[in-house]
Amino acid sequence: MKSKVVLLPALFPVLAIAVLTMAGVVSWSNPADEGDVAIGRARTGAVIKLPELGKGKILPADQWPSACELVGERDVSAILPEAKEIEQEPALVGIKSIKEFAADPGWKESDRAEAGRCLYSARLPGETYSATRLWLRVQAVADPELIERYYETQTVSGTDTNQGAHGADQCAVTGLSEGDWICRKGPLLFSVGGQTTVAFKGKPAPAPFVWRDDVNPLVVETVAAKIG
Repeated sequence: MKSKVVLLPALFPVLAIAVLTMAGVVSWSNPADEGDVAIGRARTGAVIKLPELGKGKILPADQWPSACELVGERDVSAILPEAKEIEQEPALVGIKSIKEFAADPGWKESDRAEAGRCLYSARLPGETYSATRLWLRVQAVADPELIERYYETQTVSGTDTNQGAHGADQCAVTGLSEGDWICRKGPLLFSVGGQTTVAFKGKPAPAPFVWRDDVNPLVVETVAAKIG
């Protein structure tokens, strides 16, 4: 004997509410929705003079420019004009590879930069806390010809950007989903990235490619303009 499933009349209002609720969620999270948070512009700051480096010469890491000077708080405010509670956090960067460490586990000051990386946190409209992140990392400073060759080894798995280098000599996107940019300008090799929970004006609801295509280029342009 086959069993029958009977829907009681009392359940219909509950089901209707559930369907409407789900429809509301789908509508709210529709990727086609556009945000209203502004993206600003790259700011032209003071030029940072790097030493002239002869053929094959590498600048020790402890003499690198501070990543937080390459992109300062005023630069972040120009790029994200509605950002509040901007906080800066410089971070140490070590340049000794694991192979070099295995051969010689000791270290010296020239092996690391005290502010080779700079991380910014900020709160954009619609965020209840500082959920937006922007970062810059100095990868190397050396003879420009050496930097060019080294850049090629660092971007083997990357792809060229579809919008030029924004003042740098050359840039690549390290991964389409991650969206970080790695660029070279003269003697400097650097990378930039970030993330947010908001949607920007005229852009689809939060998506990594928006930061990749619209925010990272402004950070690159900011750094490139400072390298004399």
